[in-house]
Amino acid sequence: MPAKNDNAVCLMKNTDKAACDAWFRAQVQASLDDPRPSIPDGEAKHLMAIKRDKLQKR
Repeated sequence: MPAKNDNAVCLMKNTDKAACDAWFRAQVQASLDDPRPSIPDGEAKHLMAIKRDKLQKR
């Protein structure tokens, strides 16, 4: 499984587009295959807002 921040490499550097596409597709498939229940949109937005606030306070 790719590291959590591997997508930053695809976004920040002039990398192989096919490799980035393969990475993205693998991430989508891993998400589809995840047996855990989905998180409602409102809850996900709330959790990300908390995380964003913590990061901004660093």
